[in-house]
Amino acid sequence: MFTTSTLTLTKDPRSMLAAMFSGRHALRQDDDGSYFIDRDSTRFRYVLNYLRDGGFRAGTLPADRCFLSELWTEAEYYQLTGLARLVADHINALATAATAAADDDDTTLTTTSAARLAQQGGASPRGARLQRKVSAHHTHK
Repeated sequence: MFTTSTLTLTKDPRSMLAAMFSGRHALRQDDDGSYFIDRDSTRFRYVLNYLRDGGFRAGTLPADRCFLSELWTEAEYYQLTGLARLVADHINALATAATAAADDDDTTLTTTSAARLAQQGGASPRGARLQRKVSAHHTHK
């Protein structure tokens, strides 16, 4: 359960939360004065932090793309376009970083493979044998 003010919930005037808590809609309060929103509470803490702070500090959003996709879904549900854009940008940055890391791995493999091939003297083990055979032939002359 989260406790927050209506000021926080209505911070983005275009959001569904602002519409819900604007006073235009009748909301049912629990006996303790709280409101129940039937959504994922683990993602809602990020929604509240976004509304309170207007963004996130570097490194505070998880790097889990599944979690981020679910958070993006919540942002869309609450019609928080700024949050949705921020999460989408974070997902894209993670994808770009993953692609760059994979490219680095491929480059390392390619460089390692090229070094091995150069040591072998050809583009394949057969090529290496062929070059050794030709070199041996030239030696006998």
